[in-house]
Amino acid sequence: MLPILPIRYVEPVFRPPSEAHSLILPVTDGCSWNKCTFCEMYTAPQKSFRARDETEVLESIARTGERLGDEAIDVRRVFLADGDALVLPTRRLLTVLQAIREHLPGVRRVSTYCLPRNLRKKTVGELRELAAAGLTIASDDLTSRIL
Repeated sequence: MLPILPIRYVEPVFRPPSEAHSLILPVTDGCSWNKCTFCEMYTAPQKSFRARDETEVLESIARTGERLGDEAIDVRRVFLADGDALVLPTRRLLTVLQAIREHLPGVRRVSTYCLPRNLRKKTVGELRELAAAGLTIASDDLTSRIL
């Protein structure tokens, strides 16, 4: 059994079915759009959109690696939560991906939800950088795209 992880979650936490075995790592709270008529996932007041503090995210990754110790190698997948991590600047995402590689060396797949409008704001070069740094799947929740 894994120890309690030092990650602050804002309830409710949504875990996509394809991420059943992934570590959920919040880098945002809520969804940057949150206007889809079919979606009520992030309508709770505590889920108002905001980017998580970069220091908090990086400390969560480092402390998770420390807390897991030798078991950190067993973490194979990470899901960047909540609604749309690609709204964050590329530099910030690259910093998060570097920290994941450093502190959770067993991770082989990092994925996230993304909105097409935020995906379009990234250049092809930025998307290639993110893919090379470990972000392999970005999903608009209806289809998945391999970066």
